[in-house]
Amino acid sequence: MRHPAYRLRKYDAKMDPDAIKLRFAAHRDAMVEQEEAIFGELTLTESKAKTVCEANGIPTYQIPAYLNFARECYRLFKNFSQTTRQNEVQNWFNMWVARGLRGTVLASVAELCGIAIPGY
Repeated sequence: MRHPAYRLRKYDAKMDPDAIKLRFAAHRDAMVEQEEAIFGELTLTESKAKTVCEANGIPTYQIPAYLNFARECYRLFKNFSQTTRQNEVQNWFNMWVARGLRGTVLASVAELCGIAIPGY
């Protein structure tokens, strides 16, 4: 185990404002470039999800919940393998259905990210 004083010195060195500024400056362009690509994909997914909601007559006050589900499906699709992705989306699907959202619409939103909900 490391001594607490050692850990504190190491933490303090990492929190030096000048060091943080240099680290961000060195990576800023690449970070902005990556986010720009992700935001474009995410915006397209949200737009398609909103179109699905409107086509199914979802009230405007419920659309944000469907968009939240779409964002979560997008995140899971990008970060996990097929099996994990499927299980996690199924859990989110069950939660939103329990909160009163329509399963058929949620399944259509999940399909936008290439994830099928069994039985829908």
